Amino acid sequence: MPTALLALLTLALAAPLDLSRPAVGDAAPPLELETVDGKPFQKPQVTGTVTIVDFWATWCHPCHDAMRDLGTVRGALGPKVRLVFISVGESPKVVRQFLRENPLPEGAEVALDRGGGTARRWGEDGFPTTFIVDEGGIIRHINRGWGAGYQARVMKWVRALMGTTGANGPGPGKGPAREVVRGVEVLRGG
Repeated sequence: MPTALLALLTLALAAPLDLSRPAVGDAAPPLELETVDGKPFQKPQVTGTVTIVDFWATWCHPCHDAMRDLGTVRGALGPKVRLVFISVGESPKVVRQFLRENPLPEGAEVALDRGGGTARRWGEDGFPTTFIVDEGGIIRHINRGWGAGYQARVMKWVRALMGTTGANGPGPGKGPAREVVRGVEVLRGG
């Protein structure tokens, strides 16, 4: 029995840990990206306003649904919310074509992460992955995937960070941070 326990402990210690992957409550990494025109993304820091960062791909149909829902959230809350869509692993030509056929909401920003390095630094592990970042640049909520309740959940989270009230959200205060993994909401501290 002690040999088996020692073997398990050895395996656990030998397994690589991804300590760089940010979690709810951590500072958001910078957005080191480029535009669809191949120029450096102009606003790499995620501070100063509540920001929604969404990692997506043109071939991902749930991403299209998430984009529509995030457009609705941005439309309801206005320019006080920054909305950044990051296409991962795709060429500028493919993304430009997609955007011609699927216009984004007014004020939304689009950036490319062709090599996926920024997505890895943010901890994206599937499409879509949506991060809600507060004014101080802290990740407050993470939603992995898209499904029933996505739009209402994001609206509630963003309204709470903005300190507004409404049918979908509480009043001021950040409250406990949450991460949703494939439809299951998990509290991650306060």
